[in-house]
Amino acid sequence: MNPFRRPSASLFFLSVLALFSACTNVPNVPRVAPEIALTPPVAEEISLEQLKRFLPKHPVVVGFDVDDTLMFTAPAFNALQPQYDAAVIRPKSYDSLSPEQKKQYHEFWNLLNEQYDDRSVPKKIGKQLLDLHIARGDEIWIISRRQGSVPATSTSSKRLERMFGVSLKHPLIVTNLQDKTPYIARCKIEFYYGDSDSDITAAVAAGATPIRVKRASDSYAKDVPHNGQLNELVLRDSEK
Repeated sequence: MNPFRRPSASLFFLSVLALFSACTNVPNVPRVAPEIALTPPVAEEISLEQLKRFLPKHPVVVGFDVDDTLMFTAPAFNALQPQYDAAVIRPKSYDSLSPEQKKQYHEFWNLLNEQYDDRSVPKKIGKQLLDLHIARGDEIWIISRRQGSVPATSTSSKRLERMFGVSLKHPLIVTNLQDKTPYIARCKIEFYYGDSDSDITAAVAAGATPIRVKRASDSYAKDVPHNGQLNELVLRDSEK
């Protein structure tokens, strides 16, 4: 069987339904985060120790991005990306792709998720944050904007558990290149960690407190993060 064959519409619908059923339904969930005007940072970056004092005493629900937040994934992307057209693996519209391009699209993401991500490196701050929230008894969700493997597998969730030496109650959620806002809202996440501006705006739109994990200078991502300019908390020394 071809591992890159796209599932039927019914199977795709069921996979999306199962993902959303993992979180509690919330009425009037925004689908897309609005733009937030940039401003000069209004506060100094905070240390991990300051973050510990900032968090509530009681358990909370927290969420994490993956690429450049928990994991430094440039080694995986840089090894695989040159073989594929960037406009195909991150298309403006999936439906606009030709059948051959759709095959390449799923081939890229399957290879990245199933094999090449073994080259990624856990960030030190990612380990510290996961250990902190597990010790506090917090509920943890991990949400990635990546396209998931087709057919769906547990490879990425198990890799995170293995690399960080943790046991996760919830499997990794992938949004298939879509805005994270409804996922953060449906999971009732109170604090969300991310490196990109879209992570911050999605958290704000979903009613979560955004916390910026700084991106490494040699990241695969090419968009410019505006640390602190969206009125979010920024973790000091969180690049690695």
